[in-house]
Amino acid sequence: MRWDKALNLLIAIFLCLNIVLAWINYEKLVVTYQVSDDRLDTITSILKKNNIKVDAKLPRVFSPKSSIWLEPVQITSAIRDGVVSNVFGEDRSLITITKDAYDVKYGRNALVYSKQEEELKFSKERISYHHKGIENEGNALSEKEALKLARRFVENLEMENYFQDVKIESRSESYGWDITYYEVYKGLPVFDSYIKLRVSEGGVFDAEVRCLVITDKVGQLKPLYPIDEVLFGLQELNLDQTERIVESVELGYRLDNIEGMHILAEEAVPMYKIQMKGLTTPIFVNAYTNTYEEILFISQY
Repeated sequence: MRWDKALNLLIAIFLCLNIVLAWINYEKLVVTYQVSDDRLDTITSILKKNNIKVDAKLPRVFSPKSSIWLEPVQITSAIRDGVVSNVFGEDRSLITITKDAYDVKYGRNALVYSKQEEELKFSKERISYHHKGIENEGNALSEKEALKLARRFVENLEMENYFQDVKIESRSESYGWDITYYEVYKGLPVFDSYIKLRVSEGGVFDAEVRCLVITDKVGQLKPLYPIDEVLFGLQELNLDQTERIVESVELGYRLDNIEGMHILAEEAVPMYKIQMKGLTTPIFVNAYTNTYEEILFISQY
């Protein structure tokens, strides 16, 4: 009996040790990490001394994230014909069709539909639209009105099956508004799967669609760098501006290899998108490695 009791005690101790070890591993891989107010105050003070002002709501809570795999949706003839009919109308007598020269961005010769001052361009995985007649019609347009015009245009694209869960971002510009629809995966925007629209008083005058679908393949959970360590790297950027203002910081997914995705699936990793005043293109930072993308080609106003 004493041996049985000792054995039961050993088993109980062994089980408790396993539970403790499992909890430690759980803490390392799954439990969220929260940045304190003191750490945020410290990094914003450091940046301010280096002439960088943070005028953005910063994320505070961080949990490990997996990478995801994305593959492009092919723009079929059925999708193309539907968009042309919805945007230009059923009468095609005034429409001309040409082939654009090879473009690295589109990966192949694009098919171009033109009607008076409007143009629709289709490639294997992208759609673009431009209306020369209304791009300079002024910016006396409220955000609510701009979102309404954008939604009407998006409905004409008939891509609801691919953009079922979206995050909508709006940004005031000299000509009106920039409206962007991002596909969402588990609450985070996918920065490479989007509908981007420029809206003036006359309506949507410029748009680009890039649709990627999320496959069943996901990577292992990995910890993310917290925002204070990420922002610290801004000091190293060589941006020719007397005053640098961080307008927004957002965590989402972005392709790890942004070049040449036209057929095969590619891995997308968690990335911070940092929008700075005066830059037409956001700065992206890999949240796994805290490495900044090359910014030599970031254009400034």
